[in-house]
Amino acid sequence: MRPQARAHAAGAAPTLTPPPGSARLWLFVLVVGLPLVLCAAALAIAPLTGRAAPQPAGGVLGAIAIQLASVALLTVPLWAGLDWALRRQALVIDQGELDLRTTFFRSRVPLSQLQPEQARIVDLDEHLELRPQLKTRGYALPGLRSGWYRLRNKRKAFVALADSRRVLWLPTTAGHALLLDVRDPHGLLALLRERCGHAR
Repeated sequence: MRPQARAHAAGAAPTLTPPPGSARLWLFVLVVGLPLVLCAAALAIAPLTGRAAPQPAGGVLGAIAIQLASVALLTVPLWAGLDWALRRQALVIDQGELDLRTTFFRSRVPLSQLQPEQARIVDLDEHLELRPQLKTRGYALPGLRSGWYRLRNKRKAFVALADSRRVLWLPTTAGHALLLDVRDPHGLLALLRERCGHAR
């Protein structure tokens, strides 16, 4: 057994790299911050256009506070749900299959359909053909790519990428490849080669 495989067999489970803090910040800005700014701008412009609504007892500031609170009541729960999905990252090898979960998406591939001998650990800045290009059913933020994509080489791939440059490209016989940002790609590849050898 190879050293990396022995390490994983001893209990060090492979894991997907979690999204960076910048992805969570972008999510908050887009889902909560931007609507609040647009709402505040609309309220500020309304008196200039003659379309201002009647003011409550609290005056202009009271009206702005009520409107912003209403927007926050809608956007904060939405942000909380999307943030939970953002942190939903799992990689499990069990029951003869590789089970991947990333944000809202899941891919389960039997070990017998993986091709670890053809897999490569690649730098996406050098292998541009493996970069995700077209999102077909996925989730994307700065520092995060998740779900189903077409790569630049036109191949279909299930993608779980955080902010790392070096990632694992793993072809399969199931009609798509896997492009994974893993904390220990060498260890995962060694483990898959061992497990897939037993599965065949």
